[in-house]
Amino acid sequence: MGATQVLAEHVSETSFAALPKEVVQKAKGIVLDTLGCAIAGYTLASHEFRWIYDPVKEMGGNPESTVWLTGMKTSCPQAALVNGTLVHTIDFDDTHLGSIAHFGASVIPACLAVGEKVGADGPSVITAVVVAYEVAGRVGQALMPSHYKYWHPTGTFGTIAAAVAASKLLRLPADRVEQVISLAADGASGMRYCIDFGDFSKSLHPGLAAWNGIMAASLIARGAAGPKGLLEYKSGFCQAYSQEPDLKALTENLGTSYEILTDSLKSFPTILCSHTPIQGTIQLMKANNLRLEDVESIHLRVTPTAPGQGMNYAPDTPLAARLSIPYCVSRAAADGYIAMDQFQEGKIQDSRVQGFMKKVSLESDPQFLGRYPGTLAAQVEIRTKDGKRFQDESIYPKGHPENPLTDEEIKEKFRRLSMLTLDHAQSKQIIERVYSLENILSAKDLVATLIK
Repeated sequence: MGATQVLAEHVSETSFAALPKEVVQKAKGIVLDTLGCAIAGYTLASHEFRWIYDPVKEMGGNPESTVWLTGMKTSCPQAALVNGTLVHTIDFDDTHLGSIAHFGASVIPACLAVGEKVGADGPSVITAVVVAYEVAGRVGQALMPSHYKYWHPTGTFGTIAAAVAASKLLRLPADRVEQVISLAADGASGMRYCIDFGDFSKSLHPGLAAWNGIMAASLIARGAAGPKGLLEYKSGFCQAYSQEPDLKALTENLGTSYEILTDSLKSFPTILCSHTPIQGTIQLMKANNLRLEDVESIHLRVTPTAPGQGMNYAPDTPLAARLSIPYCVSRAAADGYIAMDQFQEGKIQDSRVQGFMKKVSLESDPQFLGRYPGTLAAQVEIRTKDGKRFQDESIYPKGHPENPLTDEEIKEKFRRLSMLTLDHAQSKQIIERVYSLENILSAKDLVATLIK
């Protein structure tokens, strides 16, 4: 039996009743966190939202699913396209560590769009989220790190994740799920150019992934003949998208561990590989009572994944700044914190920070992979103008499974984000609805709370 078939059978056979309580709770936290990012993006990235919303509105479509906040009804794939793009506009959404992919931005929009269309209940939505992370997370682990040389995992692996979620909600049998996974893999895309420069394609990738995933599941559900076994095929997805694919990772320990539990929620609205450098910088600056004017340079030694991303020394947009380690570290050193307001146009052009960015340097340390597997660890060294040197390691960013956000911290993050757009009462209602998701009779009941 091939790996794709094994994964498909796992998707088909997994039931809500079999899910451990901690897995269900983690899924609900991801749902709330993802919705918070979308709600904040509606206000903070209104131009980007219109770029995708307006053409979808012009296209129309059967009124199957809702575009969040607007209340507009359109076709299921198109609603997921808009909502998935909206989630990722502020780059504050979750990251699956083994694949460095933002799965929530494709999976949650796909689940709620399909769930709304078919009237799926809360337990079904949660189960779809869990199996989507399981399959896509395993594919990501099999293909990383070489996959990241050219591809944006949020687009590629996210397509497979959305397809799995849709196929689960459509209740497809295992042989059809195998074809859905394979067809989604066949259409998966998304180049990593966007990470270097912060253009709109980065936000668009999870939206397109959700659209493609739903379409793959819809086609197979209608009887289309899709490929089988494409993950492990000799010229298939794993071989084409990775220099050294580890096919064992696709199925090893399947059913005894849960990829969703390795997911990391963000405590900073920036690229994940900047989080430990930010944390380490803030800690050293505060511990030694330093001001930006005291610092000669900041040198970072990081896990090898990070040097391939985030080293833009001239960010000129809010998204580019969120993806720039030099900007984020310089901003943290200047202000002693990192928050959404530091990524406004005026703040990005702050001459103090712009001038300091060139003093931030970075090198790869392969030893971190062995010492701290599954994280983006960093060692921060600050040298002052009077010749002093301060050094510390930052291993687990807040939100990492080894340093997790509590349920109350997840709710507080959601409150801060949602109340940029909604009032307190509606924010509270969404929190209550998400954290009682296993008791909801229809996904429509949750979607109804997301209209401004």
